[in-house]
Parts: sequence; C-alpha cells; structure tokens
Amino acid sequence: MVKIFGQVNHQQGLTSRMCAELVAEANRASSCNLTLYSNDEEADLKSIMNMMSLPMHHEQEFTIEIVGADEEAVKTKFEELLRKLNLLI
Repeated sequence: MVKIFGQVNHQQGLTSRMCAELVAEANRASSCNLTLYSNDEEADLKSIMNMMSLPMHHEQEFTIEIVGADEEAVKTKFEELLRKLNLLI
C-alpha cells in the first residue's frame, strides 16, 4: 500500500473535469485498487459517480491510497497527473 497526499487548490473545488481525469487514470491501473479519503469520507477512484458525489472544496486536503501489484508505477503516474492538475501537496 502506498499513499499520495494532495490538496484542492482550485477556487471552485474539485471540478467535474478534474474528477474525469482522475477516474480515467485510475481505470488505467487495472491491477490496483485506488481510494480517495477526505474529511472522514471515501470514494472509489475508479467510479465517476463516487468521485462526483464527494464534496471537495478549495484548500481541502485528501489522501489517495493505492493497493495492488503495480503500486509504485501507479503512484508515479498519479503524481504526474496531480501535479498537472495542481492538486499535489
């Protein structure tokens, strides 16, 4: 299990476009389970419905937990995406 720590830096919170990009990347990681945790709530990163229903506001911190065979490779890809989306702490 590996973890990535992030923060929502967009004024409007986690937008639907950001959610879609995170879900698309999570679904490329077929050998891993990815879960996003924030404020005592969690969402399956492979489910667009789960991600869209999780309220994520400006400056809210979150943790992504990656469990599976290719954890380190998936972590690297996710860190690149989070950096691009300005979500990485």
